[in-house]
Amino acid sequence: MCRALGLLASMALATAAAPRGCVGSVSVASFRISAQPSGTRSPAVAIRQVNNLPSGYRISYQPLDLPADLRKDAKLAFVMVPKASDGAITVLEPRSAAGSTDWTAPFAASIAVLVFAPQGLDEKRLTNLVTKDPNLVAALADYADQTAELEAGLDLANELEQQTDDDSARPLRPTTPAEQAIFALVRALNPAVSSYDPLGAGRRAGAATMMGKGVDGFFENAGGIVPGGGILPAVKTWLLPDTEFRSVYAIPSSSDGMTLCTKLGPRSRNKMAYLWAYRMTSAAPPATTILKDANVPIGMRVGVPVRLATAQDWHLLDRVFDWTLIAGSGPTPPLHVPVRPVYEERALQIDLRNFPGPPGAYRIEGKWDWDTYKVSGTVNLHRLDDLKAAQITQESHDKLITSTGPVPVELTGADFLFVDRVTLHRPASARQLPVDMPADRTGPSDKLRVDVDTDALRPGPYVLSLARVDGATAELPLEVLPPNPRLDPTPRRVNAGEREQTVTLTGAGLDRIEKISSDRADFTLAPAGEDSGKRAITVRLHSEAKAGDRLMLLATVKGLGEALRFPAALQVVAARPKIREAKPSLPRDLPITPREGEVPAGSWVSYAIRTDPVDAPPLVSVECAEPARTIQAEKLHAGEKHPSAQLTGADDGTLFLSLDPGAVGQSGCSLTAAIETETLGKSDPIALGKVVRLPRIESLSLTDEKSGDGYAGAIRGFDLETIEKTGWDSKAGVNVPELPRPLAGEGAKQSLRIVMPWPSPSPKAPLFVWLRGESEGRATKVVP
Repeated sequence: MCRALGLLASMALATAAAPRGCVGSVSVASFRISAQPSGTRSPAVAIRQVNNLPSGYRISYQPLDLPADLRKDAKLAFVMVPKASDGAITVLEPRSAAGSTDWTAPFAASIAVLVFAPQGLDEKRLTNLVTKDPNLVAALADYADQTAELEAGLDLANELEQQTDDDSARPLRPTTPAEQAIFALVRALNPAVSSYDPLGAGRRAGAATMMGKGVDGFFENAGGIVPGGGILPAVKTWLLPDTEFRSVYAIPSSSDGMTLCTKLGPRSRNKMAYLWAYRMTSAAPPATTILKDANVPIGMRVGVPVRLATAQDWHLLDRVFDWTLIAGSGPTPPLHVPVRPVYEERALQIDLRNFPGPPGAYRIEGKWDWDTYKVSGTVNLHRLDDLKAAQITQESHDKLITSTGPVPVELTGADFLFVDRVTLHRPASARQLPVDMPADRTGPSDKLRVDVDTDALRPGPYVLSLARVDGATAELPLEVLPPNPRLDPTPRRVNAGEREQTVTLTGAGLDRIEKISSDRADFTLAPAGEDSGKRAITVRLHSEAKAGDRLMLLATVKGLGEALRFPAALQVVAARPKIREAKPSLPRDLPITPREGEVPAGSWVSYAIRTDPVDAPPLVSVECAEPARTIQAEKLHAGEKHPSAQLTGADDGTLFLSLDPGAVGQSGCSLTAAIETETLGKSDPIALGKVVRLPRIESLSLTDEKSGDGYAGAIRGFDLETIEKTGWDSKAGVNVPELPRPLAGEGAKQSLRIVMPWPSPSPKAPLFVWLRGESEGRATKVVP
């Protein structure tokens, strides 16, 4: 627990980047001390990395950088505390500090204490000290633990210092509760730092950093064993009165060496001796297992979640060194990477920023003493590609319909494995809506499916923002669509055999349809009107379309990438009913014979209507081709009788229609008839004739009253206001001088004063009349 707190403290200390070398202290000497099995080719392991030092192992010393005032009698001694509880502390023979030397471990050690004396050392007095004080073992153990705490923190600080290049542009993060607890721990080591507030403005000011204060706390207490001075003053009274012991800590130096750092103090006439202690773990390596599906990106510092048997094993994991990644296949050699256990995250933090290897599956290995330490499982390394290549699938776009609840949206085109946040917002709005991401992304990394809740979204454009763990972002435009167009369930009827026909579709949202297609018909879409529930289309059936077919329509809709399918939207039926002939039969007693194609208003006209065979008794409708001239359209089934029309049928399918054309339309109406059935629809209309209102003249009388070039006369009858001129032939006529007058007591009968040219062509010449607006006279059966 103490070591874990020290590692945690060092992380806070590292917020103020420490320079390389001794922090808040000065360098004493640099050398290499290592251990290795005797008589083997096993590589030497730096003493600071040794966990178990068995009996008989060789301990080697090589000077690297010694102080300039080093005397010839400068000594280097090892004090070893045995692993066995009944063993005795042993001082190995002091050797000259000026040259390389080695010792043989007399037993399996638990603590090694290095005594570096530049001005010489009395071996007997040192031996006497360590063998006569029964409390010295516990004191040395505590001192070694405190030294290890400080060194571990400084090692981590130097490692984290290299990360500041990436983080320098980031603002200082808010103070965390962990940092506050760490500062309390540092103040407990040295109350003198109580006046220093690392959480305030002076956090990075000069040498007054938390790293410096932590080092000061270590030197002030020298392990915190004896209040007010630690172990070293007690050592001095037992050893040489003329020797001044000072505590040191070690930092790594080049060539696997170590540099001793001590507190800068005033010069002394006493001999100087520097004391450094190191505790072995004396434990087996912890079993570490990578959690399944460990995927990490290359180019970042990443955490690989691992599982250990117990929480206490985490401090053992700190003692693994020389970490490497081993490719699962291929010729890739082991690649050295910085690895740091992070207890708070239950992970191994691996620095892959400068990783030279390819993506793939790797094993994690390290060194535990002289053996290879293997982490069970594999970690998958991935390259981070361009997140801006991401896109939303068209299928997902088509599903984004307002008020349809959570909609799965699939993204493709990039590696989404490390996308950790997705939000949605309007293009010009800063308000972001969180988007649900899958909790366990174990599927293919080239696809990402997120859920967008459309219930609170209005139709229109939006932006889907992706954020990745490395800070990369991408914004993908999308559109939330209004509800899809729909057609009413009743299929529209189209007739086989038609060159083209117009059908009106009904439903909702039909104004968004841009195109309609089918495999057995072509369509022309009419422009959308104000009513989005109706849309007219012109249908041209292909030759293979036959009665009974149900056509599926594919509708291209604005905003949708895939056409909407409307199954059985059109029903193909047999050919429409057809009127082949409508032969009129006019009254014979008409005083004025209608011209070809005319039917008289006010008189009943009969028609014999021949039709193509139909599947049911048809409905006959009669109306004007000009809606403005229609008075009352007639619609009759066979056997029906109306006041001004009736319809009967014969066994051969012929229909007989009788009606007063004047009851249907005004004079000038182009009278038409059509038949229809419920299943086949309505036929094209056939012309029945042009309605004309003819005067009914009952008598003509001439007088001897001379008027211009003729004589005045009078005619009697009905509808005489239609007469504009009168005469004896169809070419020359005389205008009627006045309007007709009703005859009292005779209903609608009228009298019209006229002027007739004289003489008449024959004694019994018939009367000719010109209807209003006509240029040629009509013969009548009326004679004077």
